[in-house]
Amino acid sequence: MYNDYELLYSAGEKNEDAINILYQKYEKTIYAKATKYNNSYSTFDDFLNEAKLIFYDAIENYKDSTKFSTYLNKCLDYRLLNYKISLERNKYKILNDAKSINDEKNEYLEIIYDEKSNPEKLILDEIEYTELKQKILTKLTWKEELVLILKEQNYNNKEISEITDNNLKTVYNIISRLERKIKKIMSN
Repeated sequence: MYNDYELLYSAGEKNEDAINILYQKYEKTIYAKATKYNNSYSTFDDFLNEAKLIFYDAIENYKDSTKFSTYLNKCLDYRLLNYKISLERNKYKILNDAKSINDEKNEYLEIIYDEKSNPEKLILDEIEYTELKQKILTKLTWKEELVLILKEQNYNNKEISEITDNNLKTVYNIISRLERKIKKIMSN
């Protein structure tokens, strides 16, 4: 069996087998941390995807100062806590974005109805998006899933190329496959 240092060295050389072995070794830790920080403002899969990204970043940024398991746990705790806090900060965003006016003559508060700021419609749209995203993620390879997550986080293709250590043409090919798969799923 390989030790973490050998696997990390191979992973640094972009050896996919080493990355997969490391992932399998730490999959329970990743799952446990995602479970620990999951809240009611997001789906578990969002936390799990975030934890997976943190894992890949940890492999890339690891320095030999501590054990990898310690480093990974600290990375997961720090970044998942920040992710959870950012979601909690935005939990009332829909309600805060709803427009209201105070009619001083009649002494009552009137909510302006608008499809774009209707909290009920926004929540239903979010639920539909989450369900569609679940369907899409089940049909993707891990590379496609990673690129999709990075695109959702507004990374451009060049940045995705640098993060995933793929050339730009490979990223375009992955995005093209993603588009075809998504269109196929949406047409069903």
